[in-house]
Amino acid sequence: MTTLIVRVIRSTLAFVVPPVVGMVLFLLCAPFGRRRAANLGIAVVTRLGLGLAGIRLSIEGDGALLKQRPAVFVINHQSGTDPIIVASLLQRNMVAIAKHELRYHPLLGPLMRMLGTVFVKREQGIGPQVLAPLLPALADGYAVALSPEGRRSRDGTLQPFKPGALWLAQQSGVPLIPVVLHNSGDILPAKGLLMRAGTVRITVLPAQPATLTPDQLRKVFADALAR
Repeated sequence: MTTLIVRVIRSTLAFVVPPVVGMVLFLLCAPFGRRRAANLGIAVVTRLGLGLAGIRLSIEGDGALLKQRPAVFVINHQSGTDPIIVASLLQRNMVAIAKHELRYHPLLGPLMRMLGTVFVKREQGIGPQVLAPLLPALADGYAVALSPEGRRSRDGTLQPFKPGALWLAQQSGVPLIPVVLHNSGDILPAKGLLMRAGTVRITVLPAQPATLTPDQLRKVFADALAR
């Protein structure tokens, strides 16, 4: 019972406090530049959110690649905690893609709009028409983070990869860097409401050719997850 109460308190604080703090920080700092305000907001929100939830990150591979700008970072999607984990890894000068429903979330929605998130309806997919507006951000030195699966896996199994991230890397000429989340689904499973404290294992892989097929890119992730 005590463990459940702790999880409820942790999850509530982690879901509510960081977005509110982030919005206040962004509004206070925006007059000094939106990029500076966004970078500060991301850094504070992710550190606070992970800390309150009791989530630690264990990074394997070449962590220095996380500082590469511009770049297209591709992740496998296991958990509702993935966005804050990826934002914590990248922190500065980044733009993310999120499902359209989050645009109207009472806490996350306003913050994500302030940070320049691109919202996508599921029926739109993540094809060239949706991703084309991100090309100027890459040309301006930003990183873009997205999941080729398009939606969260219910059981941690990799879903089919869509070609959008590969197209974006091809069109922009920036590195395509895979970031493999091994066990974020243990922290907050699909349809779960309460987070579990724990360590998320992450592998940063070398940049991959944008000429790969979606199936080949999926195999890169599958091989890393098997190790």
